[in-house]
Parts: sequence; C-alpha cells; structure tokens
Amino acid sequence: MSLRYRAIRSLSSPRRLTNLNPPRLACNKLFLSTTSRLDRYQQSQAALATSPAPSTSYESTYIPPPPLSSTSRGDDEALKAHFDLPHPITTSTTTSSSGLFTFPPLTHPSSLRPLTERTLVQASAIVERICNAPLDPSGKELRLVVKNLDRLSDVLCGVIDMCELVRNVHPDQQWVQESERTYEVLCSFMNELNTSRGLYESLSKAVSYPHPEPLTSAELKVAQTFLSDFERSGIHLPPAVRQKFVSLSDSLLSLGRTFLSFASSGPSTKPLIELTEPERLLAGMGSQFIDSLPRKRRGGAAYIVPGSWEAQMISRYAREGEARRLVYIGGIQKDPERVEVLEEMLKKRAELANVLGKETWGDVTLSDKMAKNPQNVFGFLDSLAKHHKPVAALDVGVLQRLKATTLTGNDYDLNSTSVHLPPLNAWDRDYFAERYLSTLAPTSSLPPITSYFSTGTALMGLSKIFKKLYGISFVPRSVDSGEVWHDSVRRLDVVDENEGTIGIIYCDLFSRTNKPPSAAHYTVRCSRRVDDDDHAGDGLPAGWDEKYGGRGLEVDGETLKGKEGKYQLPVVVLTCDFGNVDVGRPALLGWNDLETLFHEMGHAIHSMIGRTEFHNVSGTRCATDFVELPSILMEHFVSSPEVLSSFATHHLTNEPLPIPLIEAHLKLNQSLAGLETHGQICMALLDQKYHSLKHNQEIDSSKIWYDLQKSIGVIQPIENTAWQTQFGHLYGYGATYYSYLFDRAIAGKVWNTLFATPQRGGEGVLSRDGGEMLKDKLLKWGGGKDPWLMIGDVIQDNEGEIVSRGDERSMKVVGGWMIK
Repeated sequence: MSLRYRAIRSLSSPRRLTNLNPPRLACNKLFLSTTSRLDRYQQSQAALATSPAPSTSYESTYIPPPPLSSTSRGDDEALKAHFDLPHPITTSTTTSSSGLFTFPPLTHPSSLRPLTERTLVQASAIVERICNAPLDPSGKELRLVVKNLDRLSDVLCGVIDMCELVRNVHPDQQWVQESERTYEVLCSFMNELNTSRGLYESLSKAVSYPHPEPLTSAELKVAQTFLSDFERSGIHLPPAVRQKFVSLSDSLLSLGRTFLSFASSGPSTKPLIELTEPERLLAGMGSQFIDSLPRKRRGGAAYIVPGSWEAQMISRYAREGEARRLVYIGGIQKDPERVEVLEEMLKKRAELANVLGKETWGDVTLSDKMAKNPQNVFGFLDSLAKHHKPVAALDVGVLQRLKATTLTGNDYDLNSTSVHLPPLNAWDRDYFAERYLSTLAPTSSLPPITSYFSTGTALMGLSKIFKKLYGISFVPRSVDSGEVWHDSVRRLDVVDENEGTIGIIYCDLFSRTNKPPSAAHYTVRCSRRVDDDDHAGDGLPAGWDEKYGGRGLEVDGETLKGKEGKYQLPVVVLTCDFGNVDVGRPALLGWNDLETLFHEMGHAIHSMIGRTEFHNVSGTRCATDFVELPSILMEHFVSSPEVLSSFATHHLTNEPLPIPLIEAHLKLNQSLAGLETHGQICMALLDQKYHSLKHNQEIDSSKIWYDLQKSIGVIQPIENTAWQTQFGHLYGYGATYYSYLFDRAIAGKVWNTLFATPQRGGEGVLSRDGGEMLKDKLLKWGGGKDPWLMIGDVIQDNEGEIVSRGDERSMKVVGGWMIK
C-alpha cells in the first residue's frame, strides 16, 4: 500500500569526491578550496574580521549601484536580509504558541500523544469504510475508494512525515522522544494496513467496476500505485505469512534506525586514534593545531576522534604518511557490532524477499522503479564502470606523479605516463588531491569566491532563477511564536505570478550544537485537493475528537487561480549546515555549500510545482530513480557562468562576481572528476551486490566490499576494515543508490535539450520557454505519470521516442548519455 513517507537525504554528488576509501560518510568534496567545509567557514569568518573588502591585489573598476529605488530591488534586499541579518523572527508578543508549522495541535511535546491516538481512530474509521464499501448498482461508495485511500495515506503520513522531521532536527529532546514514539506507533500500524485484504479487495473492485463516471487517469495512476504496493507487501499470501511480513518490516525499521545512528553519529563512539609522536607525525600543521589535540599527559600521545574535523585535517594536510595511515584505518576500523547490524539488516531484507516470492531484495524494490529489475541496474552500472575506470586511473596517475615529486624532489610531468611511480595508498588520496587542487586554484589576484555567496544572496538568486523559469518567487515571512523549532529557522512563502501562494518552505540552514550535518529535504505536508473530502461518510459521531484535543492536522484548503476546488498547500523543510550569522557577518557559502543548496531547492521546487489532486503522487512522491532528476538539474544551473553572474555579488561592496573567478572555479570543480564519478559507481555497485543476496545465503559484507574494490577500484583497499558501516544510504536507498548516476545522465540530457542550446528566442540559459516546458511536461505531474513518458516528452527526438518505452533499450540509451 502506498502509505509512503519520505525525507530525501541527499545522495553524495559525484562532484563531492567520494569512493569506498574515505574515513567518513560519503561526502568529501575536494575542490575550490584546499580546506574542508568547516575549515573553509572558519577561514572566511576570520577573513571578514581582518579585511572588509576584496583582496587589494584585485583591481576593480566597479561602481556601487545607487540606493534602492524599485520594488523588485527592495524585494531582493528583503530576501537577502531575511537570511543574512540576525533579527527576531517572531511576530507574536504573547507567550502562547501557534504550534509547529502553525498546526494548532502541536504546541507542546505532550500534544503528540493525543494526536497519535486521534490519528489512529480516524484512520481506523476510514479503513473500515473502505473495506465495507458496498458493491451496489449506484457504485457511489465504491467510486470513492481511491479518494479515501489517498485521504487515509494523507492522514497517516501527515503525522509520520512531521515526526520524521522533528525527531531529526528538533533541539528539544522531549520533542524528539515523543516524535520517535509517534513515528514507531504509526509506522507499525501502516505496516499492518499494507497487508490488509479488505483494503486490497475493495480497491480491486473499485478499479474494475463500470462506473457511470469512469475513474480519471490520475485516479487510475493512484490506484495502480496502491495495488502494486499491496502486491509487494504479499497481499496474496496466507494470513500467517502476511503476519510474518509485518513482523519482518517492524524489525527492519528498528535495524534501520540503529544502522543510521551508527552511520551518522557513530564516530564519537569508536575507539580513539592514538598518535604516539604528534610533533613529528604532524610536523607542518602548526603548533596551534597540534597543541589543541587531547592528550593524557603533557608531551604524550595525542588522541583523535575518528571522522572528526581534526581527523579530516590530518588526512588532508599531514605530510607524514604514517599519520594519515593511522587516521584513515582508525576511521574505518571494523566494529563487530556495527557490521552485525548491517548484515542482520541485509539478512532480514533477503528473508522478506523470500516471503514475497522474490529472489532478492533488489527484485522487490525495483519492481516499481524506472529500472524495473536488478539486471538492468547491473547492466547500467557495469557499462559505466567499464568506461570510467580508465578515466579514474588517469586521475590516480596524476596524484601518483605528484607523490613521486614529493618523495624524490624531482619534477614529474603530471600528464606523463612513461615513468615508474610509487603506489597511491588509500590514505594518500585526500592529501595529494588537496595538493593537486592547490596548484589549480585561482591566483591571489582574484578575491575568494565565498565572499560573493552569502546565504541571503544565494536564496535571492534562486528566487530570481525560478521567477525567470517558472514565474515563481520567494517571499520572506516572519513566524509566530512556536511555529519553528529554532530561532535560526527562516520561512519562505512560495508565490506563483498567476496562482498566488502555492506552498511554504522552512529553511533550517545554519549550524547549531548536535544538529545533523547532512543536507535533506523533508516533506511535512503534500499537496492534495481537500474540498471534496467526505468526512461525514467515515461514520464518526459529532465531537468524536474532543477527547483528543479537537482537530488534527487537516486544513480547509486554499483556492488557487485556474484550479478547481481547494487544496492543502505543500509544506517542506530544507536542512543544511552553513555556519552561523553574526552581527555584520552573514554565513558565507563555499562552492560545495552552494551546490548543496541548489540541489535541495530542486527537490523543494518539485514539491511546489507538483501539486496534484492526490497526496500519494504529489511532488517528490515518485520513483526513487526519478526523484533526484529535478535536484541534479539545479546543479547544472549553479555551474553556469551566465546564471551565477545574474545574482552573485560581494556581500560587502555589492560588486558583481568576476567572470574570470567563475571560470577558474568551474575548471577546478571538474578536476579529478573521473575519480569522483568512479567512486559513486563503486558505491552503487556495492549497494546492488548487497541487495542481490538470497535468503539463507552467507553474508560477509566486508569481503564483498573488499572484493569489489579489488575488482573495479583504482586504489588498493585495506583488509580487515569496514567502511561499509558508514554507508548510511544502504538503509533509505537500499538497492536504489544507482539513482544519482541514473538521474545525472537524464539531467544532462534535459539540460542540453531545454537550456544549454541557445535557440530559445535569445533568452539564454534562463529560458522561460524551457522552464515552462519542463514544468508542464515533467514537474507538475509529481509521481502521477510514467517518468519514462515524461522524459521522452521532454527530449522529443529519436532517443526520446526510444526512452518513452521504458525497456532495457531505454536503460542503455540513458547509460549512453552518461558517457558521451
């Protein structure tokens, strides 16, 4: 049953240098700066304190603009100030709370318990109504089955999705604990519904019944999604076996949470890494850094937390290879407990697949994806690996020659292949990649690029982009007391030039203690038509919910110009980790941060535009190997000099971003791209191999990882280590991690078709024609249309016709786009 909930954690972009070797979770981008994101932020803030203007060696002829004089300019400045200035964000002068997201019930953590009970009562009533829908001549109640199933999904997922957000980002542990409880209770209830024969049979009758007013194409798509999910949940199995399905699903939920806790916050629980001679091993890193490391006694060994900022600095800047080796191996050392949790999760998935009559978990998961089956995914990934391994090997050769130069003092042509080279160890990669990139970095005559990307400037730029492409813009809004979970969270109303306000985005972008560092897009509420809900038919008596505090999370809906009926508007949250705003100092974004923001906003705009009548196919509720397409497409926009020059200005002087600086950084961004992409291919293949294991098959996750690296890797792996326990996406993206590479190939083709080719009335990259075509043919459908058909409709050439078929040949065409 498609009672689905989703928070989209960003897959590691191929541009964020990643493979199976780094001692941290799949996100280590090596470009534009020779420092990590944390270090880059600290340096940018230090620079602000000492230098109020760009580097004096950069000769500028820029003349600042006159004072604001236009409404548009004023709107831009208001949007920038919303993120760049520390200011009170609440408008209420009372101590009463409006509730999280202005949802009246959510005024206190304790309010989640009655909300949970109310949700269960309401959902149970809808379930009973659907199961008892009579097969009478009028067919009236049967006609409402699809609508009521979608409403049931919304009732449950509206609370589950909200709790998913709260339990991950709320700083108050009482909120977190209560959200965890509600999440578990409702997810368990949902797992039971996924095996309900009554729901399935009523839906089957509704689809086959000859209604006087036939089901619409949208209703049929929603119905088919529900039916497919029921069948994947073993609806045809005997009752005892169906109960086993529920039990296994609950076990996997618990195992997944444990595994994610290891992958995301586990480094602090690993044994510390001991450096016995820190002054020698860390020579050249500065006494301040060395002295800051914890020690048990003065002059004794230093201790490093695996995966910490200090560990990353040593990996990148310690000249002594032994220091890097100790930190690297310490970061991916084999922890039996973590390995056991991962392997138990893989075993339970294989067992669940067997219960459902499938060979592997990949067969279960991929049946409703664009790829359709594991064979197609392996074919796609194997072809990419074959193509990219030689390219990645060339990048490794560049780093080997740099290592040879460092060891011997002799200069080696970085492009030469005729010399004997020392091996590039796994712990060498980060260090020599940093050194190589430093040779490509923009010259000192250019100012630092971070100064041109305050958080407010980036959000203003996104608003301008969406305005040109889709006629959609962001309007900053203050929040009421209790509306957000931290006072650094900012609200944006999303406004369409024709329809008015179409949704809300809460931006939780700044750092705080204990906040998860990973970026994510959370759907708190999906779009859905609500004016035609038949609550009276649920059979609940008047005032039934007074004992639970009254109304739940339902809304009356908004009327949108050009749309029939009333809709609940989508509410989404973007979380990132961009430093903090201090007085006079906005949070400045490095290139990785900027790409991340554009990527996540691609998900958000999909949620805003994909406002369907049905919750279950709204916005990002679509196939996993399609959902990353809009977000990856936004990475193309952020890599366009034309786009960047349209909004990026120095945060102090308003000077436009110099084109030479853009070009230099874009060139740097593409360096070592082969190594980066091949790392992603290895990760996707590892995921696929893990989920191709059969029930009762022996599982040795470390051996599978090691053998894969030996087979297709370009850097020798280290025995008796267990990097795979840090691969958090194995839970949420199990058997579908290939999606980023797959959607990256499609996004490149869409970009070249709609925006890169200068053929649209001289509008350039930000073409309204291209934007409208993308919106009308792809984004507005959410998950309500076959993605292969949507992509073929956008491409429109001979390849588009082939792709529209969605078969094995279509997969090969997409793979071809990736290697062109």
